[in-house]
Amino acid sequence: MKRSITSALALAISQACLADGSPWLTEPETMQLVVSQVQQSADEFYKANSTTQVDKLEQKTTWLGLSYGLDYDLAVGFKSGYSSNEGNSVSTESGITDSTVGVSWRLVDEFISYSYVPSTVLRAAATFQGDYDTGEINAIGDGADSIEVSLILGRFLNPWLAVSSELGYRKRNSDVPDDAFYKLGAYVLPSPQVSVSLNYSVVDAQGGLDIGEAGFVNSEDGTVNFHKLEEDSSLVDLGISFNVLPELNLSFNAGQVVNGKNTTKSDVYALTVGYTLP
Repeated sequence: MKRSITSALALAISQACLADGSPWLTEPETMQLVVSQVQQSADEFYKANSTTQVDKLEQKTTWLGLSYGLDYDLAVGFKSGYSSNEGNSVSTESGITDSTVGVSWRLVDEFISYSYVPSTVLRAAATFQGDYDTGEINAIGDGADSIEVSLILGRFLNPWLAVSSELGYRKRNSDVPDDAFYKLGAYVLPSPQVSVSLNYSVVDAQGGLDIGEAGFVNSEDGTVNFHKLEEDSSLVDLGISFNVLPELNLSFNAGQVVNGKNTTKSDVYALTVGYTLP
């Protein structure tokens, strides 16, 4: 049962746009390739703790993700992409996104321990800033390198229902605030070919500026420091995934930022194709 369950679920929860970590690792000597097309749009902005209307902003990103199982309890992953955005009152921006390299080490496997202890994975990753301009509301990223570590838990409550969680911390440079983050997920598998997911993700910036306070606008040249804001966000997303073939997976996710601070109130849609190479 272990192989069939984990194979069905691994691709279903590997959407490169919404999550990088999983308690169920890629099978040894197997590579997973994931391509995601993501569209984000917003016409509201969380200015400090209240919302305000803004001219509509749209961003489109193509993500490429790879993961490889080095052995049974160790996997490596990579993610990068290309993004462009536009708005009614801002210039069009485009460029290479931040790229992430990560290592996942499984400490506990629920299918081997046969106890109430969930599958447990320790993940470490480094992110390298992409090629884009920073400082504006529609910037592709914050222009910072970072390192992060997280603890990921997951367990099948029965053959058709699983839950997971992730708790981590991200250390960033270039005067961009660090992030604490966590995620909760639930997965339903009505059949071996279909899975449905519901996720709640939170990013909590550890400090930073508020819009309008001292330092938000540079006094010397008038540039704006959007990348130095205390940017918090809470995202809810619903996904459905279908295994067209044992090695081919298609999935669709729809999400929305439901709470935040100094960030856009975005709607997020993602279409993902995953392929497993033996």
